[in-house]
Amino acid sequence: MISGKKVNRKLKANQTKELVTLTGSSSLVTDELKELYRNFDLVFLNLYPDFVEGFNSLLHDDEHIYPKEGELLSPELRIYALVRLGINDSVKIAGFLHYSPQTVYNYRLKVRNKAKFAKDNFLEAVRQIGKLRE
Repeated sequence: MISGKKVNRKLKANQTKELVTLTGSSSLVTDELKELYRNFDLVFLNLYPDFVEGFNSLLHDDEHIYPKEGELLSPELRIYALVRLGINDSVKIAGFLHYSPQTVYNYRLKVRNKAKFAKDNFLEAVRQIGKLRE
């Protein structure tokens, strides 16, 4: 990630070409996305600390989904975290996560096929994760 100090130094030294190169690089976008995902994951898991466990309880035992080492949520879990927050539109999810709508659709279909019960009830079950029982 580029610091504000570094940008300021480049501007003062009239190194605008280098600054354009730094800010236009695809690695900057990748780093920014990683930071976005990490921040989203942190906030979401603070709100719903048992989400991964609750989500996996909806899936067949041999189909559980866990994040990779060093990650808080996997792409599938992140998509369904957004569903848990009430965002059900695949196009909106795709826009937020910088995926194509087809990728979101494929992830959702793949996961829904792992559900223990009727696929029609799966989204509602996801929305119930973390709710207090009265």
